[in-house]
Amino acid sequence: MEVTKREVRMSKVQLPTGEEPRKGFESLAAMDSGDEFRVDCVFVSQLAVIELSEINMMRQEAFSNVSTLTGLTNELISFEQEINLLPGKTTSDKVLFRAYKGNVLTGYALVVIGWPEQGEWVLQHLVINPEYRLQGIGSKIVEKVETFALRSEVASDRMFAIPLEEKGAIFWQNHGYRIESSRQLVKIADLDHELVVYRKDL
Repeated sequence: MEVTKREVRMSKVQLPTGEEPRKGFESLAAMDSGDEFRVDCVFVSQLAVIELSEINMMRQEAFSNVSTLTGLTNELISFEQEINLLPGKTTSDKVLFRAYKGNVLTGYALVVIGWPEQGEWVLQHLVINPEYRLQGIGSKIVEKVETFALRSEVASDRMFAIPLEEKGAIFWQNHGYRIESSRQLVKIADLDHELVVYRKDL
């Protein structure tokens, strides 16, 4: 039986409180009852309004001190523009990996399944809460995404990444990603945006 992108499944787990994750979520991290750090994932199409508000608030804080964006003509795009950045993909192709410490959203990665080609994944954007930077959270998120990419029913052994800022490019290089290409992808506010794409074989 063919498994569609909507039917991605992972084994059931429990949160440190003993509760089961909310519908649409599965934990990808070993729970540490000491700091309650966890990484969950959900399809973008499943996000509730309050969850979108939480993400947008963190994004505003995260980018308030970013002076140089890579490949976006130094313009900050909104989360709505972010999830629609890559052409030909629907919200059912897009998964949000979110890192929490306790009840605080500490970062997220937007992952698109089936880009650039079918069977390939791209870590489109990785955003970390500024209050939790330099704590290895970005590395933990990337590790969970890569692990899931290998074991998922829509598995991939190749990951791509699109840095949002210059420091992000250094981050990806330090994690084994190398420049694949620059692609003229979209128009935002009538401006062309060429995104630098990094690649890693898992």
